[in-house]
Amino acid sequence: MKELLQIFQYIQKYHEDNFDVLCLTLEFLLAGQDKTLSAELLISKTKEIPQSFYCYLQKHNLTHKIAINTDLNYKKVIKLAQNLKVNAQELEDFIQTIALQKTILKLYDYATPAEINTLVCRLLHLQKNESIYNPCCGVGSWFLSLSAYHNECQFFGVDIHPKLIEIAKTLALLLKFKDCHLEVADIFKDFLNIEKNQKDKRNQKFDKVFCHPPLLSHLNLKAPKTSPLAPYTKTAPEIPFLDFALSKFNKKAIFIIRSVLLNKPIGERLRHYLVQSRILEAIIELPTNIFPHQMGEFCLLVLSPQNQRMFFINAQDFYLKEGKYNKLINLEEIADLYAFKRNTKISHLLDYQSINLENLKPSYYMQKEIQSSQIKVVLGNFLEKCYRGTRIEMKQDKEMIGCYDLGIKDFEAYGVSNSFKDYALKPNLKRLYELRVQPYDILLSMRGVTPKVAIIGKNAAQKIVLPNAGILVLRVKNSVVAKALYFYFLTSAGYLALSKIYQDNNERIGEKEVKEMLLPNEFLDSQSLEDYNECFYELIARGEQIKAQKQGIAKLLGYEIG
Repeated sequence: MKELLQIFQYIQKYHEDNFDVLCLTLEFLLAGQDKTLSAELLISKTKEIPQSFYCYLQKHNLTHKIAINTDLNYKKVIKLAQNLKVNAQELEDFIQTIALQKTILKLYDYATPAEINTLVCRLLHLQKNESIYNPCCGVGSWFLSLSAYHNECQFFGVDIHPKLIEIAKTLALLLKFKDCHLEVADIFKDFLNIEKNQKDKRNQKFDKVFCHPPLLSHLNLKAPKTSPLAPYTKTAPEIPFLDFALSKFNKKAIFIIRSVLLNKPIGERLRHYLVQSRILEAIIELPTNIFPHQMGEFCLLVLSPQNQRMFFINAQDFYLKEGKYNKLINLEEIADLYAFKRNTKISHLLDYQSINLENLKPSYYMQKEIQSSQIKVVLGNFLEKCYRGTRIEMKQDKEMIGCYDLGIKDFEAYGVSNSFKDYALKPNLKRLYELRVQPYDILLSMRGVTPKVAIIGKNAAQKIVLPNAGILVLRVKNSVVAKALYFYFLTSAGYLALSKIYQDNNERIGEKEVKEMLLPNEFLDSQSLEDYNECFYELIARGEQIKAQKQGIAKLLGYEIG
């Protein structure tokens, strides 16, 4: 992502419009991936970019109406672009950074947070050969989460802004979507052109639909006379988009709306229609402050035909504070609750007859005073991966590669473990790369009377460091949580909690025990995480002082310092 940002920032020097800058960044990246074209561009002696660049874009159905500044050194950009390995994760990180973190660029209205996109994909339960529709697709940020299905489904997206569609088309090409149709259209006037000879495009429906509607106060639309949501209210700009999408899905649709539509008069007509038509399957109440410059509360509506019951999930406390905004977490838990429709402290399944039409907010149907301290904070929810170290057996006729063996002796007492002493040659196997530790991995001794804990430092990123068979590796999803978890394990409370697990399991610990471990109830609190991280850095500093003092004593006494 670093190189992509460099390209973006370089082009930004020559173009004021950030949509143009983003579009050019992706187009140059696309051109750079073509070895023949990039080679031709680099040997060109003209200052202006050769016509072959534009022909290449036109060949891929990109209109390219941006006049490239002649002072821009296109060869410099191509050199950077041709060496990049493009994948969905890198592109997603890039789009999320420039759209939702660098809000000064004012692109945040045209992208959805990655966590929401991922959750929507899971809730839609996408199947092979299904058609998927994304009205108001913006820059195509949802396609990044959809990339896992790019060979299996048909994708259709529209937006009223030509520049956004150009960006989305380029993203789809970079992700190698085989059956992706993106068009500029006003969804309230035009309909997606799927077949030129189709007589009635208005009847076109899709298996799955996702829409994150813009909150535009100037739409001033008149609802069709036959619409059950007529007349539209200017203060509820989501309703025209929802009204349109209601006629476009067969199996399932997901909408992002403001929560005020679920319990205030402006959403009364919408609530009555959704309940009376039995198409409202689930409502998920989201944390606040997860959309830049939108401080209100938001929900996900999950729509499907012929429901007898409605499922409510209150996910308001499922967040981490990242910079100015919050980030949705516990996606697996939300998806699991939705799939099995379990009644818990944060979820409830109700018959339609029990629904109060005046309030559809999930928090209304939970216990009236749900405190975050009552929610069980399970360690497994924060882990991306948990695995045991193992021996890599020598194999004949295999290429050998240099590695470091990591044992408990390499654990730093109070601080990051950055030094690994045992160097050996190992067979260059796929398993070797799967087992290597990464920065901010937390390590636990698997056996013993008392637990031993370490956190891996940044030096491991440049090496292949393999944990031995007596070590359990915890890969935490977020470095902030990883540092907080390491500090907690070393506190008296955390040490006792870990020790009890060892004692209850014949002086050992495994993946199951770790994933089921309960953390302090306030662990979900963003302020607690900040406090843990401040203590982590203080602990590191004091640990370095202790280490230096021990080395000084050893030197004084005449011992060799390794």
